[in-house]
Amino acid sequence: MPNRFLTRAVRPVIATSLLALAMAAVPVGVSAQSSDLQGEIRFSWWGGQVRNDKTDQIIRLFEEKNPGVSIIRENADFVPYWERLTIQSTGNNQPCAITMQSRWMATYARPDILMPLDDLVANGTLDVSGLPESVLNAARGPDGNLYMIPHGVFYFALMYNEQMLENAVEAGVEPIEWPYSWSEYADHLRAIQPTLPEGAVATHNMGREPDAFVPWVQSHGEQVFDGSQIAFSREVAIEWFEYWEELRNEGVTESPEGMISENSALVEESNLANGRGYATNRPPNQLGSVQTVTDTVNAGATINTRPYPTGEDGTVGMDLGSNGLAIGASCSAENIPATTAWINYWTQDPEAAGIYESDNGVVAIPELANAQAEDSDTQPTQVRHIELYNEVVDSAKPVFWPAGGYQAMTDVLNRSYDAVAFGQLSVEQGVDQLMSELQQQLDQAAR
Repeated sequence: MPNRFLTRAVRPVIATSLLALAMAAVPVGVSAQSSDLQGEIRFSWWGGQVRNDKTDQIIRLFEEKNPGVSIIRENADFVPYWERLTIQSTGNNQPCAITMQSRWMATYARPDILMPLDDLVANGTLDVSGLPESVLNAARGPDGNLYMIPHGVFYFALMYNEQMLENAVEAGVEPIEWPYSWSEYADHLRAIQPTLPEGAVATHNMGREPDAFVPWVQSHGEQVFDGSQIAFSREVAIEWFEYWEELRNEGVTESPEGMISENSALVEESNLANGRGYATNRPPNQLGSVQTVTDTVNAGATINTRPYPTGEDGTVGMDLGSNGLAIGASCSAENIPATTAWINYWTQDPEAAGIYESDNGVVAIPELANAQAEDSDTQPTQVRHIELYNEVVDSAKPVFWPAGGYQAMTDVLNRSYDAVAFGQLSVEQGVDQLMSELQQQLDQAAR
């Protein structure tokens, strides 16, 4: 994403003045049930048609309860969403209610782009009841200000084919139960490989995947970033490349060409859904869609999910991120009451949470998440998504991504490990490229 646009000529907005006007206009504890609310506000989010339909249903309910409010919908796919928000921010034309993500937030977490929310929380205008403190604090920007109210917590984990595991156990392979270390997981994959159908691999090669590299780093007791600086060591990165090169050379993962193909494959084309692979890394909120495709193309197979391995000493490295709602700094003072009421409704209302069904991460308030899990109408895959979140939430470590950090990590890690896997660079050379180019991109984004 062209982060340079955010560092030039963004028209400043006097956020403190807007906030003071908003606090004067909104009574403490305003709720989404207020029938005298007025205003027309823009609300932006990303997602496909299923999410759009759920969002539209929630908007209609809110507008029915608040007939003086009209919400203008602005939705897009994920990448175009951030490109559009960058352009809007450059022109000081942000929506009032903006769906934000912790991985991207540092790029926009400035008072002239997003409104700081601490005072609105302190006086009760924005309701954060029930939100875990760790989840709320992870929604702060580099300057310490709170810039979004989380509504969904997302995480990556490992997906695997239970049918393949059952066949392996029947052949004498010991099942594996979490917590297990990275070395134990590698031994498990090695044991699984001979039991798989011809042409299938035990795991997707995750050497190029930032969502797997992060828990590796954190499970080794290191941070990924310190502000806008790389914090992980060269040694830990070398061990990461070596881990996957060993498995690749042993035939436990795909060829380099297969790795690239699998990385960009749709669910319908993936190794996991088609019985060509035992395990891969995916966000558990995709478990339902993966199982649906599997039922069609590989009937009889059940897909499940498990946490990433721990360090050898048991240190958990799982990363949690959050999606939430922010307020654009250009939102007019007269629209702040309707905007905060909309945020409260979206994040706190049980009916809204029930409609959304943790679609973009497990609903951030545990009480609402557990209610979904206990509902007999909730799909089993969604229940598993929530169950796994409850297993790891207390020990997980949210990453504070610097501006441009996630995209930079993705681009550079992909390129560096690919060069190693294709024999163009040694492991050491690949890691040196990773660290030098990643820091260069972080420095450029911070300017």
